[in-house]
Amino acid sequence: MLIAAAVLTLSVNLEIDFTALMKKSRAVEVRGLTCGIRTVGYRFVGTPGQAFRYEGDAYTVPAGGTIELVTSRRRTSEYDINGKTLPLDVWPIDQFGFRTVPLPKPQPTTN
Repeated sequence: MLIAAAVLTLSVNLEIDFTALMKKSRAVEVRGLTCGIRTVGYRFVGTPGQAFRYEGDAYTVPAGGTIELVTSRRRTSEYDINGKTLPLDVWPIDQFGFRTVPLPKPQPTTN
């Protein structure tokens, strides 16, 4: 009877110790690790059909008036529209790392 009580006590103590070890191994502390990316992407807002260039590629604003582009490794901080190069990082950044860039209004064509 005494041996059974000792085995039961030992097994309970071992179980508690294993539980404590599991909790310690699951607790992962992350400090000072950042990816270095501040701007994740840009949300270009303009007139449907409006064309612009970003990172060397041409884009056209779709019918919804908005196009979102993820920043590439090149991290270009400018875009081209109507023959002008304009800065991107002057626009506020939201909590998801996107900047909303209002495209200049297209100039009316005169005939």
